[in-house]
Amino acid sequence: MGSSIKHWFFKLKYLIALAVFIVAIGFVGESSIVNRIGQQQEISRLKGEIDEYNRKFEQDKKTLHALKNDPEAIREVARSRYFMKTDNEDIYIVEDDEDE
Repeated sequence: MGSSIKHWFFKLKYLIALAVFIVAIGFVGESSIVNRIGQQQEISRLKGEIDEYNRKFEQDKKTLHALKNDPEAIREVARSRYFMKTDNEDIYIVEDDEDE
């Protein structure tokens, strides 16, 4: 019985070593394949955030340029964002109740 196990082990030693290697590389340690897949997903998510922030930056840069050069843009921003008005007009703010 002992010699048959020994014979079986020597016959399949390369297959066993390969299986241990695949388990070690795939699932154990910081640089395992499972961790790398998670890191790639995180990188993709962060690149999406970077693109979104760059888009917002460009939009704000255009708005700032308009505010510096165009007095009408100042009025538009004051009215839309801060609900300011001139002396001879009334502003009504209507809010939708979406909680119903």
